Amino acid sequence: MTSEPATVLASEMRMMESKHTGRKYRINIGLPLGYSRSPGESWPFNDTPAKWPVVYVLDGNWYFGMVTDIIRPMAWCGSTSDAIIVGIGYAEGNNPIEAFRESFTRRNIDLTPVRSEDEEKSMEEKHKRPTPSGDAGNFLKFIKDELIPMVEKEYHADPSRRILVGHSYGGLFAAFAMLEAPDLFNTLIVGSPTLSYGNRFTFQREEAFAREHKKLPVKVYLYVGDLEEGINDSTVTDTLRLAAILQGRKYEGFSLVRQVFLDQNHCEVVAPGFQAGLKFALKK
Repeated sequence: MTSEPATVLASEMRMMESKHTGRKYRINIGLPLGYSRSPGESWPFNDTPAKWPVVYVLDGNWYFGMVTDIIRPMAWCGSTSDAIIVGIGYAEGNNPIEAFRESFTRRNIDLTPVRSEDEEKSMEEKHKRPTPSGDAGNFLKFIKDELIPMVEKEYHADPSRRILVGHSYGGLFAAFAMLEAPDLFNTLIVGSPTLSYGNRFTFQREEAFAREHKKLPVKVYLYVGDLEEGINDSTVTDTLRLAAILQGRKYEGFSLVRQVFLDQNHCEVVAPGFQAGLKFALKK
């Protein structure tokens, strides 16, 4: 019996080199199954829009397929919309262990807002490769100036319904993007953000943002697992603290839903967190 690599239906992959970061990215794009429907198509492709929401998924090597396969069947019952899914990741070879280590270390520089020499040293010792950090500003410029314009030029994308999804360091980056470019995404799914990073940089940045802004026109779904708190882990406390601070500011145009998932640790909570957040973001 012969075998072939499995693929995600109605998806494509392209490599993009960023002028802002100087690094290459593996961009997976999944199209709604009704994207090119014919007139008179029957359920579930009989009520498709001219333009689609776009879900940008951080850590696309791990989560592109998951997010695609959450969104598609969820939309069949009609209460949520299908979407274009854009997974932002890194080139992969055929060795799965090496592919994991490469994506796991590459994300450090893109998703962290400031440099951490301690984190760089720890990651290099564990994974036996240089692991720089602290270039989230340029990575955000790549998304804003290069990736989004490409997607909205080449696909039937709705610019008013941009959604960013991130977990862990991805959640940290999503919070960073919310404060640095509050008009870029209309919805952010911020999962188990690593808010302790960089001497709790996010809290410092939010305080500076609040001094200068009264508006924050975004919807946020902020989640965490209740098993993420421990002796050396303050993820639950920090996440709930961020939620309280943001709600207490009473920013104009801002709305937030926070969710603590019971009996879920940092790795397990991704699936229920993403599903609930995507339902929130794509509800009709």
